[in-house]
Amino acid sequence: AKSMAMIGGFVAGTKEIIMYLKYNLRSQTYAKALPMPYVISGLQRLEMIQQNPQFKDKLWEIVHALQDGFKKRGFYVGRTKSCVTPVCLNGDYDLETVTNLIRDVRENMGVFCSIIVYPVVPKGVIILRIIPTASHTLEDVEYTMNCFEKVQQKLKDGEYAPKTAVVA
Repeated sequence: AKSMAMIGGFVAGTKEIIMYLKYNLRSQTYAKALPMPYVISGLQRLEMIQQNPQFKDKLWEIVHALQDGFKKRGFYVGRTKSCVTPVCLNGDYDLETVTNLIRDVRENMGVFCSIIVYPVVPKGVIILRIIPTASHTLEDVEYTMNCFEKVQQKLKDGEYAPKTAVVA
């Protein structure tokens, strides 16, 4: 789903593994099949990836720059070994605060990321997930890290906290 920017997924493996799965997971066969246009585009993307190894090299250049840059700036990104980059922020924030934060990041800063909060992660932790691509640039990486520093400061300053209504 992430490597080919589409929904769902598929199983790839040796003929023996595929046959084993076919016979032992019968109830799942065709239960969650991908729409044919997704299958065709997935095959075309696999072909493109195989024929253009520079895309993979560029992707990992961006991933390493992003993850190393976050670490150097004091952000915790865990022990990720994938392109998906979790940026962990600590603090016991309510849902409205977190909603304001993600809206600011996406709409005002133009950085797309998903947000993970309790109960998926422990209370007091917010994870912002970034998925860099080979089409990103080192300038994009720098911009993203600058945005996250602003987000962290805005959190500390309470700028994302719910606004209290003034009753006249």
